Amino acid sequence: MQKHHMTGLLIASALLACRQKPGQGMETVIPHVTVVHPEIAPLTDTIIATGLITTIDQSDLSFKTGGTVEQVCVKEGDFVRKGQLLARLNTAEYKSQIDQVDYKISQHMRDIKRLQVLVKDTIATVEQLQNTETALAASRAQRDALAYNLAQTSIYAPADGVILKKQINRGEYKPSGALAFTLGSNDTDGNRHWMFKVSLSDRDRLRLKVNESAILTLDALPEHPIAGVVYRLSTIPDAVTLTYDCYIRFDPGQLPIVYGLTGKLLLPARNEQSYTLLPLEAVTQVNDGVGIIYTVSGQSIARRSTVKLLSIKQNKAVLYTTINPAERVIIAGNDGLEDGQQVQIENAR
Repeated sequence: MQKHHMTGLLIASALLACRQKPGQGMETVIPHVTVVHPEIAPLTDTIIATGLITTIDQSDLSFKTGGTVEQVCVKEGDFVRKGQLLARLNTAEYKSQIDQVDYKISQHMRDIKRLQVLVKDTIATVEQLQNTETALAASRAQRDALAYNLAQTSIYAPADGVILKKQINRGEYKPSGALAFTLGSNDTDGNRHWMFKVSLSDRDRLRLKVNESAILTLDALPEHPIAGVVYRLSTIPDAVTLTYDCYIRFDPGQLPIVYGLTGKLLLPARNEQSYTLLPLEAVTQVNDGVGIIYTVSGQSIARRSTVKLLSIKQNKAVLYTTINPAERVIIAGNDGLEDGQQVQIENAR
């Protein structure tokens, strides 16, 4: 009898549990969630880089021949025009050598006239005349070489530009080929332009194109932003920094611009590849660039997915993982959700 009594109590307890009223902990609670549709769009970003006003081309200028410096016409920082004289060597030695050769040429010409008469009278041989004519030709060639070297005793600016470096002083001896000046030039397509140079990472370099717009702000003139365009992008990185040079062409107008001014550059960059963008609250349990999201199926079932993050831009998570724009992604009420759990959509954005 006692055994049958215990069995009856267990059955009664089970029946009572099945009759629990809502709110007493036995009824399954369906979470209320807020969902949003993913946004698919290319990234629009702004590259901020520091740099300075510089030149796009640099030329090392030197004397072809050695000699003593007689005249230096410019100093570092001077702007020069194409064809302007920069420096000159003492030319006394070269002029003396040319004078000596001129004497030889005159002598050979007199000898030739005399030999031409003597050959007719058979007093001199044709070979003597030919040898003198050869000597005359050799002396003229020597004079041409000396005249060329004399012309190389002066350095002229090969283009409009600025003297970036001067390594020459009056009175010192400069051997042949020794560096005298470094000329920076922005003479592009026959026109002179101001250039601002920045160094970019490989990722930023690939995001830019020539002729894209840019905004330049100089540290010395922060209240005067300057519009510019991307003029040149290097294709080979610097061997030390592994960065790529980017040159921005700009027109300063009436602003007092000089070479070497530093500043910042704003480059609106647009990535042609499209990415999935979600509100930050949609991605949970982020670890090492990987996170969890929950989507809602047509039967109101939460589905868990793993996504890979690229970056965070303006309170949005940018995903490498592509998500269908028609999907409904949970952005509120996803705490404690499990894969396959039924949910109720309370709000959709």
